[in-house]
Amino acid sequence: MPFTEMVVMVAVLAAVLLAVIHLLRLVALLVTHRTLQRIIDRHPDQAQAMLDKVGTVGAGERADDRTGMLLVAAGIAMILGSVIVNDPAWVHYGAAAALFPLLMGTALWLRDIWEKRQARGQ
Repeated sequence: MPFTEMVVMVAVLAAVLLAVIHLLRLVALLVTHRTLQRIIDRHPDQAQAMLDKVGTVGAGERADDRTGMLLVAAGIAMILGSVIVNDPAWVHYGAAAALFPLLMGTALWLRDIWEKRQARGQ
């Protein structure tokens, strides 16, 4: 398999994996929404307690900073790996393939920093 096809396959696989993860999160949100809707319909007096529980963020639910850090690290590793090979074509394709995880990781990291600053300001 030529290197260019391998880089494209890795990028496509990473994009598909991220899409699947976010679709699973969407399905989990749909299940939570339906559960809350049933509780509100059947036991309106317990609805506020359930809404308070849903509003709190657990330790495992806030993984944007870790995901962003891992994506940035993967992008840097891709660039460094292509530089180690010391072939101009590899450096070019490695840097091009590293753009997606670098940009997505940086966006997640900056969003997490912005949200933390907003929370401290309130």
